[in-house]
Amino acid sequence: MDVKFILDFDGVLFNSAFEAYSVCEYATKGQSGFRQDVDFDAFMAFRPAVTDAWQYHRLYSDSSAVAPDALASIEPDEADRAFATRFFAARAEMMADAEWAKVMPPYPFFAKLKPVILAHPDRFAILSTRNVESIRRTLAWHGIDGIAIFGQEHVREQGGKLGVAKAQGWCDRERHMAIYIDDMTGHLAPFEGQVLLPLHADWGYDAATPTSISQGQAMRIITSLLVLAQQVPEARWQGIAA
Repeated sequence: MDVKFILDFDGVLFNSAFEAYSVCEYATKGQSGFRQDVDFDAFMAFRPAVTDAWQYHRLYSDSSAVAPDALASIEPDEADRAFATRFFAARAEMMADAEWAKVMPPYPFFAKLKPVILAHPDRFAILSTRNVESIRRTLAWHGIDGIAIFGQEHVREQGGKLGVAKAQGWCDRERHMAIYIDDMTGHLAPFEGQVLLPLHADWGYDAATPTSISQGQAMRIITSLLVLAQQVPEARWQGIAA
C-alpha cells in the first residue's frame, strides 16, 4: 500500500498572500481598466474565495468587480482569462529577481516537515492552483527538489484538483492511502469519500472549522503514518484503508 501525502502550497506550506497581492499590483498599477485603490486588507478579505488566478480580475476590474461570495457562481469570460495571462506574465517577470522567493515566508509546519520530505520524497506531492514553476522555484530556494508537483496547468487540464488526484490514481484506495491537506474548505469538499483523509489546515486563509487540524496535529498524523508504513504488513494496510 502506497502512503501518499498530498499538500496544498499556498496557505499550507507558505504564506504567499503578499506575493499574490504584489503580482496583482504589478500587473495592474497605472493600467486603465483596473482599480487603483485595492489595499492589502481588501485583498485579504477577497483572497479566501479565490481558487484560480482569473478571479482576481473580479477584485481589480473597474467595471466587473464582485463581492467574494459571488465568485463561486461566475464562469470566466474573455476578460477574466486575459487577466490570468497578465497575472502569470507579471509573476514571471518578478521571478527574474533571484531572491523573489523571499517574499513568501514558510509556515512553521513547513520547517518541521522539510526533513521528513527530504527523507521520503516519494511519499509527498504538491497539488496547487499556483503555477508549477513558481512552486518549483520556491521549494528549490528552501532546498527541496525531486518531489512531484501538480499546479494550475494540471488543474486546468484535468478540470480541478480532484481530477488531478484521479488521474494520478490517488483515489484508488486499493493502491493508495492518500492524505490530502488543504487550507480551503471548498477545495477539500470534493475529496470527501475519494481519498482516505482529506484534512483542513487551520493555519491558512480559510476560516477554521470544528474538524480543522493544527500544524502540530498534521505533523503527528504524517509521522505516525510513515512509521506505520514501515512496520505494518501489506495485508494489514488493506484492512486499515478499507
